[in-house]
Amino acid sequence: MLFNVPYCKSQAPAAAAAAVAAISSLRFSSSSSSLLALVPPPPPPPPQPQPLPEDNSFAPLLASDPPPPEPLRLVLAAGDVHAALRGLPGLARQLFRWAETTPRGFPCSPSAFAAVLVPLAEANHIRAAYPVSLRAIQLGLLLPLLSLLLSSPLSASHRSLLSLLLRLSTRHSTECEAHDPAPTTCSTLCLAAFHEMAHHGVAPDVKDCNRVLRTLRDAARWDDVRAVHVEMRQLGIEPSIVTYNMLLDSFCKEGRMDEADMLLKEMETMGGGCLPNDVTYNVVICGLARKGELEKATELVDRMRLSKKASSFTYNPLITGLFRKGFIEKVEALQLEMENEGIMPTVVTYNAMIHGLLENGQMEAAQVKFVEMKAMGLLPDLITYNSLINGYCKAGNLNDALWLLGDLRRAGLTPTTLTYNILIDGYCRLGDLEEASRLKEEMVEQGCLPDVCTYTILMNGSCKVRNLAMTREFFDEMLSKGLQPDCYAYNTRICAELTLGATAMAFQLREVMILKGVCSDTVTYNILIDGLCKTGNLEDAYVLWMKMVSDGLQADCITYTCLIHAHCERGRLREARNIFDGMVSSGLPPSAVTYTIFIHAYCRRGNLYSAYGWFRKMLEEGVEPNEVTYNVLIHALCRMGKTHLAFHHFHEMLERGLVPNKYTYTLLIDGCCNEGNWEDAIRLYFEMHRSGIHPDYCTHNALFKGFDEGHTHHAIEYMENVVLGE
Repeated sequence: MLFNVPYCKSQAPAAAAAAVAAISSLRFSSSSSSLLALVPPPPPPPPQPQPLPEDNSFAPLLASDPPPPEPLRLVLAAGDVHAALRGLPGLARQLFRWAETTPRGFPCSPSAFAAVLVPLAEANHIRAAYPVSLRAIQLGLLLPLLSLLLSSPLSASHRSLLSLLLRLSTRHSTECEAHDPAPTTCSTLCLAAFHEMAHHGVAPDVKDCNRVLRTLRDAARWDDVRAVHVEMRQLGIEPSIVTYNMLLDSFCKEGRMDEADMLLKEMETMGGGCLPNDVTYNVVICGLARKGELEKATELVDRMRLSKKASSFTYNPLITGLFRKGFIEKVEALQLEMENEGIMPTVVTYNAMIHGLLENGQMEAAQVKFVEMKAMGLLPDLITYNSLINGYCKAGNLNDALWLLGDLRRAGLTPTTLTYNILIDGYCRLGDLEEASRLKEEMVEQGCLPDVCTYTILMNGSCKVRNLAMTREFFDEMLSKGLQPDCYAYNTRICAELTLGATAMAFQLREVMILKGVCSDTVTYNILIDGLCKTGNLEDAYVLWMKMVSDGLQADCITYTCLIHAHCERGRLREARNIFDGMVSSGLPPSAVTYTIFIHAYCRRGNLYSAYGWFRKMLEEGVEPNEVTYNVLIHALCRMGKTHLAFHHFHEMLERGLVPNKYTYTLLIDGCCNEGNWEDAIRLYFEMHRSGIHPDYCTHNALFKGFDEGHTHHAIEYMENVVLGE
C-alpha cells in the first residue's frame, strides 16, 4: 500500500482483498448475483497490538441518502479505499463525482484526494485529475496533499501529478476565491507549493518554474522572483529563454535597469537556446521607456530594426515613452519609420498614440488617429473607445462622448463599468449630478454593476456641487450593495463631513476605516489636518501630524501647505516661515500654492515689499506662478492705486501662457473704475465677452460704481453698440 492510511475499525484486511477481487470482476461480468457470490461475509478482526487507528474519512459516505451505487458501495465498505481503487481510474473518477453530489461532499482530507488522484495519474488520466485537484485546492488542501504525495517514493505518474498541482496553484485566484471567504493569494500559494517540493529535493519542470516566476512577477513580488531563481539553480534546473525573459521583465518593472542590463549582457555571451530573442529586447525596451531612458531604448530599437527583428511590439513602448515626455513630433517620425520598414501598426499602437495625444491635449489629432486606424482596417477596441470618451469628458464635450458610446455599441462592443464610470465622472465635472445618477441607473439596466469607483465618483461630484447630503446617500447605498469602500471612498466621505462641520463624524469614519482594515494614507491625514486647521484647532492638527509620522507616513507638500495656510490666516507669519523652512530642509519643494499663500498674507497686510520678496524667491526656485498668484498681486496693486503695475502683471500672465479668468478681469475693471479710467474698464469688459468669460454681479458692480452721471449714458451706449452688437 502506497500510503499509511488507517482502516475502518469494522472491517478487516481480508475484506479489502475480497472487495478488490469483486470490483475487478466487474470488468468481465455484469451479473450482480455472481458479484455478490464472490464477497464472503467479513470475519471479526483479529486483535491488533498497534495503537487505535483513526476513522476512515470515506466511511460517512456509506450512510448517504440515496445510498451509493453498488460498485461504489463495495469500495467504500472495503475499508481500504486506496487499495480498492488501485488500477481502477474510471471507478475513482466516478467516486469523486458521486461524492460531490452528496450533502457531505467529497471528504475534506488529503488522504481521500490522494486515493482518487493516484489511480488517475497512474493511468495517465491527467485531464480527469484536473477537477479533482482543483477541488482540493479550493478546500485549502494543496500543501498537505503535496506533503503526502512527496512522502512516498516518486514515480513518473506521481511527478505528473505534482506538476499538475503546482501548475494549478499558479492559476488559483478567481476559481478558488468563490469557495474561500479569506482566500490565499495565488502568488503565496504557488510559492509555498514550490518550496514544499524543493524542501523534499524534488525539482519541478522548468516550465512549471516559469509559471511560478510569472505569477510572482505579476504580483510584484520581486524578492521572491530572485529567491525562486536561486533555488532553481540549487535544484539543478536549467533556466530556459523564457526564464531569463521573465527575470528581465521583473527587473525592468521593478526599475532595476542596472540588473536588467547585466543579465542582458550575460545572455548575449551564452550559447544554445538562451541567446536573446526579439521578446528579450522588447522587454528591455519597454523597461527603458517606462523609466524614461529614451536614448537607450531608441538605440535598442535601431538594433532591432537593422537586424530586421523589429515589430510593432518593439515600437509601442517607445511611442508611449515619447508621449510621456511630450515628444509628439518624434512619435510622428517614429510612425513614418515603421511605415518605411514595412512594420504595420496594431490596435495597441494606435491606442498608445491616441492616449498619448489626449494626455498632451491634442484632442483633434487623437480623432484623426481614430479615423486613420479604421481606414487601415483595424477595429478599435474598448481601450480605444474608453480613451477617447475620457478625452471628450475631460474637455467637457459630453455630446461627442455619448456619440462614441453609441458607436461603441454599433461596433458590437459592450460598454463596461469603466466606460460608464468615465461618463459619470464627465457629468460630475460639469456639476450635472442628475444626469450622472441617470447613467448609474442605465448601467445597472445594461448589466454593468456599479463598483466602489462609481460611487466614489458620485460622492466626489456631490461634494463639488455642495450637495453633501447626497454624498452620504451614495456612501450608504454603496454599503447596502455589499461593496467595501476603499481608502479613496472614505477620504471623499470624510472631506464631505468636514465641509459640513461634522468634525467628530469625520474622525469616527477614520476609526471605522481602521476597524475595516482600510489603512489611512497621506491624503486621509491631509484632509483631517486641513479640517482641523480651518476650525482653528492648530494644536490637534499638530498632534495628528505627529500621529501621521508615527504611522510611517511621510508628510508631503500639501501637509505643510495646510499648516502654513492656517498660521498665515491667523497672522502667525513667523511660525508659518518656520514650517516652510522645515518643509525645505526635509527635501520637499514648495509648490506655487505654498508661495502664493505667503504672497497673499503679506499683500493683505499691505506689505508689498515682502510680498514681492516671496514672488522673486518663487521665480528663483523655478516655481511657475499660476493664475491665483497673479490675481493676488493684481488685487493688491489695484487696491493701492497702482493699476499700471497691475496691467504689467496682466500682460506677464499672457506671456507665460496663463489664461486670465473672471476674477482677473473683475479686479482690473474695479481698479480702472476706482481711478476713473472707464475706457479701459469697458475695453476689459468687452475682452471678457470676446474670450467667452461671462461677467457676474461683482463684475457689473465694479464697472458701474465708477461711472458718474455724465459717463453713464456714454457707457451704456458703448456697451450696447460695441459689446452687445458683437
